[in-house]
Amino acid sequence: MAPRTSKDERQEQVRARIVEAARELFETKGAEGLSIRAIAARAGLPAMTLYSYFPNKMAIVRALWSLAFDPLFAKMRAIEAAEPEPKARLRKVAQAYVDYWLSHPDRYRIVYTIEDRRESGQDQWFIEETDVIAAHMRFGQLIAAARGDPQGDDRLRAEALICALTGVAHMLIGVSEYPWRPSDRYVETILAGFC
Repeated sequence: MAPRTSKDERQEQVRARIVEAARELFETKGAEGLSIRAIAARAGLPAMTLYSYFPNKMAIVRALWSLAFDPLFAKMRAIEAAEPEPKARLRKVAQAYVDYWLSHPDRYRIVYTIEDRRESGQDQWFIEETDVIAAHMRFGQLIAAARGDPQGDDRLRAEALICALTGVAHMLIGVSEYPWRPSDRYVETILAGFC
């Protein structure tokens, strides 16, 4: 006899099924394909059932974003912990950031082509309710250490680097017909301006 699953486990399984259905729809139909009815049909659930797991479509999208960011940030933390030399650490983490999006263009599109919005005045923005900003701002400390100021925290440079690295990923994913050079060439060129 199979072991019984708890109510919480069953709810998590249904939530995961809903998020997976949304991911599949996004990959095949884009953002326009993400309606509650379409997600419910893909997940094999009545549309009204989704509301007992997610209050609205944006909550499902935010779950997709979390699934996209979690492995990226774990990889960045692992590289940061493993590399003792500050400039090499910055380079490796920056390259991992770009490589992640290039390896997962579907995740890139989910994160960067669907605009966040609040469904009510009480809702927070995705970046306010997650560690996305803190994880990205680690670049400030990495830059400061690579510049010889390990106690510093250079937020402006971190923001500029995030914009530049995301731009590299965006162009290589979104304008793939252009004969771009390998991503590491762009990362090296960008980092030369930071340290």
